[in-house]
Amino acid sequence: MVTNMKILVFSDSHGRLGAMVDAIERERPQRVFFLGDHYRDGQELAGAYPDLPMELVKGNCDWDQAPDELLVEAGGVRFLLTHGHRYGVKSGTDRLARAAREKGVAVACFGHTHEGLNMPDRGVLLFNPGTAGGIQNRVGYGVIVAADGKFRADLR
Repeated sequence: MVTNMKILVFSDSHGRLGAMVDAIERERPQRVFFLGDHYRDGQELAGAYPDLPMELVKGNCDWDQAPDELLVEAGGVRFLLTHGHRYGVKSGTDRLARAAREKGVAVACFGHTHEGLNMPDRGVLLFNPGTAGGIQNRVGYGVIVAADGKFRADLR
């Protein structure tokens, strides 16, 4: 029997937690990835949902002692979690895609640009959920459903 794992992906909340809480209540995920820019928002979210596993990385606006990136596995799928600024994603995604392939991941989740992106790049999915804080753009988040090494990713 295949058990799907629903993962919510958030980035760039910039002090605005409301949309993330609403998405968690609506989507009922089994896991959350928070990709920085306001790392403390991710910590607060984790405190509000202590039984919901969350992976958090810091962004360029964060001074917390926290990881810049993580490699995680969920539903048999390997993910790279990063904010993206260290890969220069505002100037393009080539460096991120290359690093993701070198690290052997299927999905590279990143933020920083505040623009949603769901784009395959030579064997790696580049996935940016947009901005959970609604900065400069509409509020956005991502949903990834993973099971048995396969996945589906959507922007909301």
